[in-house]
Amino acid sequence: MRSFCAILMCGFVVTAVPANADDVIDIGLQGPYTAHVVVDGLNNPSSVSFSPDGVLTVCDSGNGRVITIEDGKAKDYVTGFATEYWKVDNETGTKRFKLGPLSAVWVDSDTLAVTNGGLGDGKENVLFFSGPGTADSGTATNSVMPTTTDAKDNGEGNLTGMSLSADGSILFVAGQGSDAATWILTADVETKKLAPAFSADQAGIAVNSPMATIAEDGTVLALYSGAGGKDDGLIVRWDVASKKVVGKWNLPGLTDPMGFAKMPDQDFYIVVDNNWALTEVKDGRAALVQIPDGSDDAEVMIAADKLKGPVSCAFAPSGELYIAQLGGEFDAGKGQILRISQQ
Repeated sequence: MRSFCAILMCGFVVTAVPANADDVIDIGLQGPYTAHVVVDGLNNPSSVSFSPDGVLTVCDSGNGRVITIEDGKAKDYVTGFATEYWKVDNETGTKRFKLGPLSAVWVDSDTLAVTNGGLGDGKENVLFFSGPGTADSGTATNSVMPTTTDAKDNGEGNLTGMSLSADGSILFVAGQGSDAATWILTADVETKKLAPAFSADQAGIAVNSPMATIAEDGTVLALYSGAGGKDDGLIVRWDVASKKVVGKWNLPGLTDPMGFAKMPDQDFYIVVDNNWALTEVKDGRAALVQIPDGSDDAEVMIAADKLKGPVSCAFAPSGELYIAQLGGEFDAGKGQILRISQQ
């Protein structure tokens, strides 16, 4: 395999940006690259994406809003989303990980879809916005009720990791409502119908917690983080028509992968590994991943190993890589969006 640096140099366009000591951050990058802080002060950012016009769009999840970054400044785009605490420490009762909107994807240049992730299992939906506003101004899909008889199954929740089909008609959504049956759902852009589509459990896959999707031609890739702190992450390729698994790959060395993006014009993916813990933000990683034919294990090369709780990544239309991370502490307004540039 080519070296990590050689792949990156061929894989995406990087812009030589003069180093500014105020925004450069050490994330353990290999090769001639620098990470720059694009925006900080976010509360548990959960998603980074781009409009067709190249506008950086971020779910500032813990603050219950979606923002855009224009001319280097953060602007409110949609505010007023409900928020909830994802975890409660059983010993102390401390609430942790305040979350609201978890994923935002542009359907076209005028329409933004956002997962309404702060409502709780069985109540969450996808909202569509035709312009800036508040959460209650969006057009909503239905929510998805329990799909099993398990008493702990309250329906789908923590909706995240959306991607859009090539024809723009379907959104694929990762749902984590219950470990009894985790789903990749589909949201019909025209009818606004949200429905379960692919279940790892029903396919005999024990690894759960789908975190992100990438729509491809006739298939969709789903990234599963598995159990917290355990090396059991997985990428699964689902056939959209048959709803069957047509490929799956382990991610050796990655403990809690939460976001991924395909490198432009390359058969490689960037995967960000959160290395999750309930009580602290640990050093996370970004990895270059290839999913070869005829193997159960993806080929994984670590690209950076000093990230702070990375949760999402995306390539800008210009080819630059952007990463959302929790920062030095969750629930504390220390979240950041990083841009990777060539020195």
